[in-house]
Amino acid sequence: MLTKDIIMAELSDLEQEYRSFMVEHFADWRLWAEASQRMSDGEQVQEAEIPPALVTEYRFMEVVLEMEAAGTFDWANPKLRAVFAEVAQSSFYKTWGELIARISLRLARIAGVQTLIEIGAGRGNLTGIMLDQRGDTSGQPNLIITDANPVVLENMQKLTETYSQVSLETFLWDIRNMPSQELRALVHQPCLLYERASIVYATIPAIENLARVADLVVFGDYFNNTGRLYAYDEIAKRIGVQPLFYDDIRPVLEQHFKDHFLFDIRAQKEIDLPNTTLLIAWK
Repeated sequence: MLTKDIIMAELSDLEQEYRSFMVEHFADWRLWAEASQRMSDGEQVQEAEIPPALVTEYRFMEVVLEMEAAGTFDWANPKLRAVFAEVAQSSFYKTWGELIARISLRLARIAGVQTLIEIGAGRGNLTGIMLDQRGDTSGQPNLIITDANPVVLENMQKLTETYSQVSLETFLWDIRNMPSQELRALVHQPCLLYERASIVYATIPAIENLARVADLVVFGDYFNNTGRLYAYDEIAKRIGVQPLFYDDIRPVLEQHFKDHFLFDIRAQKEIDLPNTTLLIAWK
């Protein structure tokens, strides 16, 4: 039976690594919070004023404000797509993805997991990280890759060509809806589900749908447990990114899982970040 103590004993080295990274990487986050307020107020802010670790966030906000000023928002905007591609290749996103994959595989081993489900495959970056981390797939859990966009799942063909030895299933699932019987038929319990920055778009009720198939979850998302919002949060709301307040999430987790905890709480407290970035829950 899993407990927090057992999980943390298994993951203590990863927690320390990630804590060190986060404390250094986001040390100057307040400078970005102040700059984002100035940008929101219409003031010109130069990229040179932004801490290097947060330049991609600056470029993202700049594009969104440009489109807003023009009166239209377009997900297909080349500048916006370029920024999203840049974010996916940033040092934080890569470190975050590697942590999610490493935690998921360790928990899968100690819990005897039979199925891994990835939520929101997107460009396939997290999928690629998971496949790299899995290495030899003999004895590994089945891997199911899901997304709400059919085009994304078609892109998985490129990964299967790169990782020809890997057997994975793809499945269309908008997590705002309950899992279908067809998806449930593919799942062998225990099942571990992992994701990165998907719930912020699908909102909190999606957690109930994820809990319908998962025995363990590794949620990589921005969980606000301070109640503090900044200008960059308000701008993000305009494109559908909703704050995930921990006080709102906790009752849902308590209803569907035996226990949970915020994995990077020590890093968050050390530099007073408004959000944590990783949550583990189990039944």
